[in-house]
Amino acid sequence: MKKYISCCTWRDLTDRHLYHEGDQFPFDGREVKPERLAELESGVNRAGLKLIKADDAAEPDVQKAETQPEPEQEPEKPKQKPARKPANKK
Repeated sequence: MKKYISCCTWRDLTDRHLYHEGDQFPFDGREVKPERLAELESGVNRAGLKLIKADDAAEPDVQKAETQPEPEQEPEKPKQKPARKPANKK
């Protein structure tokens, strides 16, 4: 099962549990219907806010592991300022 975390402080109206930003959803590991997850994740709910998001750190992305690592780029060299012309002495 995919894991989710809370995006902000909110109270779940189905069980009255108070979630704070960063809390695991659901708090007790119970099964939640896909429709309810979509409602909380999309912002199409009574609060009108996106309340949860997928916890990508909980499950490593298989595609990311299969892709080639990006080549290391050399750090940018500082740009040199053009040489100044000597001041004309009169």
